[in-house]
Amino acid sequence: MKLTNALLPAALLAFALVACQQTSTDENIAIDETNAAASADPETLPPDESAGTPDDAHGSLNEADDARSEQPSPPGTPEASLIPSQYRGRWGMVAADCEQGRSDAKGLMTIGEKSIRFYESTATLKEQRPAIATSFSGLFGFTGEGQTWEKIMTFTRTGETLKRAEAEGNFTYKRCS
Repeated sequence: MKLTNALLPAALLAFALVACQQTSTDENIAIDETNAAASADPETLPPDESAGTPDDAHGSLNEADDARSEQPSPPGTPEASLIPSQYRGRWGMVAADCEQGRSDAKGLMTIGEKSIRFYESTATLKEQRPAIATSFSGLFGFTGEGQTWEKIMTFTRTGETLKRAEAEGNFTYKRCS
């Protein structure tokens, strides 16, 4: 009985290794019903620019698409220079931030066409970045308190709630009425 108990983990490990080494001709295997490979409306995400794509090694299937994606939108085009209208307006972290005339509204963020005003700084959109369809992301140049810096911010709006994500963390705002 001791010998059987000692061999059981080794047998399970061997079985797992054999199962992992088997190749499948069907790359679209669904693990369960919630992870079905065939979807009626798949979400398409932008390419990851930090890693090479499979097309890099084998040539592109569609050179016209590659030419369009490699060239940024010219300055002055709406998608290159403006923050989308659904994100514009006054947003507060707490209700008091939205009260007109308050000098201590440290959580107030006012988003315009090309810039965002915070309590002690202003951010100007320098370039739009790839984001999922329900978000807006961009590189912003900041000025405030005698300093300048840049950071990437991503905004996601759900109804009257706006989430701002950046390297320092995530921040949630409510639209001011």
